[in-house]
Amino acid sequence: LDTRFRLQKLADATVALPVLSARVPELTLGVLQHSVAPGSTCTITHIQSPVPSKKSSVRSSQQQLEEALRGLVELRGEVWSEELGRDLPQSWKRHGDLAILGEATFRQPVWKILEPELWETVASTLGVKRVARMGRVSTDGFRTPTVTLLRGQDGWVQHVDNGIRYEFDVTKCMFSSGNITEKLRIASFNCSGETVVDLYAGIGYFTLPYLVHAGASFVHACEWNPHAVNALRRNLELNGAAQRCQVHQGDNRQVSHARFTRLYYVCSILFYTPLLFIAYFITFCYVLTCIMNIPQ
Repeated sequence: LDTRFRLQKLADATVALPVLSARVPELTLGVLQHSVAPGSTCTITHIQSPVPSKKSSVRSSQQQLEEALRGLVELRGEVWSEELGRDLPQSWKRHGDLAILGEATFRQPVWKILEPELWETVASTLGVKRVARMGRVSTDGFRTPTVTLLRGQDGWVQHVDNGIRYEFDVTKCMFSSGNITEKLRIASFNCSGETVVDLYAGIGYFTLPYLVHAGASFVHACEWNPHAVNALRRNLELNGAAQRCQVHQGDNRQVSHARFTRLYYVCSILFYTPLLFIAYFITFCYVLTCIMNIPQ
């Protein structure tokens, strides 16, 4: 069947089934003629104006965006081209009322001419108030994202993940949605009465699941990125867990051995490269050695 069109009841009380004529040979139709109910017939009918199906009339977000921007381009006297169509985003991240577009989008020179109406149109079509574009992650040691706000002045957003509220500035901190499996695993722990040390707390990716879902009595959260620390403190307050967490700002190799008395859990880290694994493993061994050498 051709799903682009609806079944139609014709004037002679028969029902027309839309088929892909190029894919249904005459032999198949001949077989169908002998398969219908007694007294019924099966013939080929050509309909001049078939009725589109509901499914075919639903436009994807990408299609809506292309139509809106094509209209803007032509309204401003510019010429729409296939290159402009390929320059549009096929996906984007959304945090509340802010959409983050990919780095390799809107690179054609004509887009610059259409600002700021361009970003107003993008925001309206995507149903958001703010628009940003992702750049490359900085190599400053903090993995600071290079995000440019295209519409809007404030980069703070809120994201709800497994019942936990996170707030962060997208221009300063990253939200790693790929860690969901590990966060769910931690949420299944029973840490009642126990103390947890998170050596790489960030904005609270693992610290908060330990506090909110695993029921840890107390968490020591280490983080050296000042922007992430700011978001972490904010998220602890948002989730009612600030009284059960102490944030240690700075290099965990320098703060851990002086302040921690006992270690029950060390937050899991996802290692993306062998070099990261080695770096994290050396740090873990150093901190663990310092903790074990403290008199109990």
